[in-house]
Amino acid sequence: MQRRLAKRLVDEAARKGYTLTKRALELLESVEDPLEALNKVIKRIQTLKTNSTIVDVADVERVIEFSRAPQKVEAATEAAAEPPPEFDVVVDERFTAEYRIKGAINEFQAYFRSRYEKLKRIFEERIRGLMDLKSLLKLREGQEAYAAVMLFERRESERAIFLTVDDPTAEATIIVPKTGNEKLFHAAERLLPDSIFAVKVCKRGESFIAREILLPDVPSSGSQESWPSGDANICLISDLHVGSKKFRRDLFERFLDWINRTRDAEVKRIRFLVIAGDLVDGVGVYPNQHNELEITSITQQFEEVAKLIAEIPPNIKVIIAPGNHEPIQRALPQPPLSDEYRMVLEKSGRDLIFVGNPAWLRIGNRLLLVYHGQGLDDVIQLIPGLSHSNLEEKIGELLEIMLKHRHLCPVYGESTPILPLKEDLLIIDKIPSILHVGHVHVAHAGTYRGIRLINTGTWQEQTNYQRSMGLNPTVGVAAVIDLRDLSIRIKQFM
Repeated sequence: MQRRLAKRLVDEAARKGYTLTKRALELLESVEDPLEALNKVIKRIQTLKTNSTIVDVADVERVIEFSRAPQKVEAATEAAAEPPPEFDVVVDERFTAEYRIKGAINEFQAYFRSRYEKLKRIFEERIRGLMDLKSLLKLREGQEAYAAVMLFERRESERAIFLTVDDPTAEATIIVPKTGNEKLFHAAERLLPDSIFAVKVCKRGESFIAREILLPDVPSSGSQESWPSGDANICLISDLHVGSKKFRRDLFERFLDWINRTRDAEVKRIRFLVIAGDLVDGVGVYPNQHNELEITSITQQFEEVAKLIAEIPPNIKVIIAPGNHEPIQRALPQPPLSDEYRMVLEKSGRDLIFVGNPAWLRIGNRLLLVYHGQGLDDVIQLIPGLSHSNLEEKIGELLEIMLKHRHLCPVYGESTPILPLKEDLLIIDKIPSILHVGHVHVAHAGTYRGIRLINTGTWQEQTNYQRSMGLNPTVGVAAVIDLRDLSIRIKQFM
């Protein structure tokens, strides 16, 4: 790792027209941020307008506060320190399997029944006396009751929104007036097709008038997990898109330089690196992609990823989830990478853990939900006020919508394919400490009801396809979370 840093410093100096002496190089290697220090030194030389192109140790010492004594103390402290604690990664095995379907009608019926029943149980814990639609139809004039229903269709007129809903027993239409209750109308306007919600209705003639709409949502108290003991940070990234001409290798190399800083206390505590999909750019994923590919072989793309992963310190476990650019099935839930590409990545010599998309992980007492995020595209298209062009301001709201619906892909049958399994594995049926998402290439760090919401942006500059959608990506970002208190730091390498 030290040889790699030395080469980076020498190359950076040469790129700017300067040569480092051996002593200057050794001194720069010993400071906390060597590249930043080198840039400061060169700027000072340029400011002084000297004709020298040699950077000597004296040039470095004038700019950098440096003392060799503290290094000896730190080295002695490190030698005497106890080894860092070990934390196991426990993966929910339901999300490491590769599922097959026949496409029969009974598979779709079983899938939607699973979605309905799992989310209905959440409402039953909060609302007493939930009725099914068949019983609701028997209410007398003016009577009120709650029901858990699935949205089949939404129609709008000048005076009201009409919600066609169903459950396993019947179908009904619920009317939401546009006047009189702005909060209720807003909730109805933002309901997603195929989503499960609870509704309080009042019987009026042959119709039902909505009085209240409730989403499954997560508890206001959030996760109740606590950290056992010991220092541990987790680093989160996504969407490298290696193989693309737009991949910012220079920024990722800065990230590698940073994660190899043995003197950085924050870096020292990193035990895990999670990559939430789209390690490679793939081939034929979006229109005219071939014009923007630097590497046209998927295997060679993975070989380049392996070289990068080889630079991750060996004490850090690397957890890899797939995305929609990986060469596996597109439908959710996606299995882990196939053995063919695992073998390529394992040439890195690093400790790799392969998971599916989505994936539930437990580290210590912290529960992580890792999801590449394909279903976000459908939510963006259907929620008023959201678009790819305003995600810089709206992405926090977008991530909260998933948690409020308690589903990673609430809309069925749009652009994101979903396997109709007997159990809907995309329901957020547990409360995670951290939700890590990628895909939309816009970085965000926030908290909703105690859950840390992270989108880790991308390492790929804007593509022509993204430009056509108005998407402005956040490039060169990693998130670091202290697993003790869940504090978040966003690292920008641009």
